[in-house]
Amino acid sequence: MTTPAATLGLCLIDEHNCLLIDSGEAAFAQQVLAFLEERGLRIAAIINTHAHADHCGGNQLIAEATGADIYASAAEKLFLENPWLIPYTLYSAHPPKPLTNRFIVPPLSPDVEVVPSENGVIEGLNFQFVDLPGHSPGQLGVLTPDRVLFAGDSLLSSQAYETFPCPVVTNVESQLKTLDTLAESRYDYLCIAHGGVVDNPTGVIEQNRAWLLGLIDEVLAAVRGQDMSREQLVNLVIGQRQLTVNTVQYYLAWSSVSAVISYLLDTRRIKTNFHPAGITYTAR
Repeated sequence: MTTPAATLGLCLIDEHNCLLIDSGEAAFAQQVLAFLEERGLRIAAIINTHAHADHCGGNQLIAEATGADIYASAAEKLFLENPWLIPYTLYSAHPPKPLTNRFIVPPLSPDVEVVPSENGVIEGLNFQFVDLPGHSPGQLGVLTPDRVLFAGDSLLSSQAYETFPCPVVTNVESQLKTLDTLAESRYDYLCIAHGGVVDNPTGVIEQNRAWLLGLIDEVLAAVRGQDMSREQLVNLVIGQRQLTVNTVQYYLAWSSVSAVISYLLDTRRIKTNFHPAGITYTAR
């Protein structure tokens, strides 16, 4: 099922009940309910791949309307039940109002249950859960009984990348491992939230790897032979990639560049310089 914002997974439990993988934006939750009700289906449960608003915004309305149980990883449960924390992770303090809109802060999800580790039965269906962190701290891949892997935002389609050509990551090392996990996993179909079913998983995985490595190289090249602050690096990435940004998009780029800086510091490829006016970075 595809909403204007993201592709949702739908698993039939029986002829009258179904399970959703992600619930989409809050604005489209009523449409999702109506679509399924027209087909005689009630939503019995929702499994969230992660806690971003375009994936979990419909949880509250759907749960109130149907009594559906909500499941997620332990890390994402924290954000689903405390969505006000999400803009704090982008801004590092009390966020300005442009970072508290419905595209960033979803409605609170009630009574989220943690998915079973690796394998588990939900509503009588056997699922496998695959850790796919990087884009978010506790993102899950959900492998259905019919061997479809819903991989959330672990991969970008070419079309999504063209819209905002900067991979959105919170942890670079985790994202690189996630790409390896996807390359090694076994499934019959791979489905991503912004792109649907992937016809060529290997090609898309390696394209995403190239995009992320390109961002790393971009930041590393910028600090060779000169000091640069985080703000300067963010502005450089925005300029070189010709990103058209608003407040939300700026802080998404900020988050990704920050994750790259952390990765390069942890792998000892850059160093931190302390000045009276602030912190800068240079290559080792």
